Amino acid sequence: MKLVVDLLKEEERMLLKAAERLGVKAELVKVDGLDLSTDVDEGVYLIRALSHNRAVVAAAHIESSGSISINSWRALAAGWNKAVALSFLRASGIPIPRTRLAPAIPNAEEFIVKPAFGSWGRKVALAKSKEDVEALLKGVDPDEVYLVQERIGDGTDIRAFVVGYRVVAAMIRRPPPGDWRSNAARGGHVEGIKPDAEVEDLAIKATRALNAEYAGVDILMGNGEYYVGEVNVIPEFKAVSKASGVDVAEELLKYVKELEKK
Repeated sequence: MKLVVDLLKEEERMLLKAAERLGVKAELVKVDGLDLSTDVDEGVYLIRALSHNRAVVAAAHIESSGSISINSWRALAAGWNKAVALSFLRASGIPIPRTRLAPAIPNAEEFIVKPAFGSWGRKVALAKSKEDVEALLKGVDPDEVYLVQERIGDGTDIRAFVVGYRVVAAMIRRPPPGDWRSNAARGGHVEGIKPDAEVEDLAIKATRALNAEYAGVDILMGNGEYYVGEVNVIPEFKAVSKASGVDVAEELLKYVKELEKK
């Protein structure tokens, strides 16, 4: 197994430790070291680059060389662009929040304004009117795509971690006091859960909709319904591993190991 990275974050260290425990030979491959003029060595490559743009390039080069990239470059490209991902989810019959491309607004009382590209809740804001949206977008590069999405619930969501079209771990995330964002990176309270069948089904369908093989699927709750908010195709898993007690790194490596046998 080859681990494609640019920076060695905690998740990648967890993967290397899990590889030692499982007796899996793990080779680090630096994105910046890829030679695009030659084929890569044959094998299964797990893409864990922090830069999604570099990740897409690396995955495309790996696949064009005849090797396997997890996730594929198409899944990475679709998942990184939230607007594209939502279109694929909708086309697959998966419930999503009402969403418009800024500066248009959906029919809702409150809106979440966020860039199509980004993570960790950065540049995400709450708005209550079209004027709020326009004020938030003032000075933004006109080529930068922003989404205006109806606010679902109070910000509480479920992160379901899918590996090989199976939910291996899940947690519920609640916003910290004074905030409405539940991201663990922003101090959200997390708790491991056993998801119900509907959540599992939605998470697996959302992963398939983007042709991803593993993903962190964010499921929103409101009005007694579930909605898929985002599908993270290079997901962090430190928080969900700790909250659920599941060794997500091992689950991921076991899946990659099975692919290597084929």
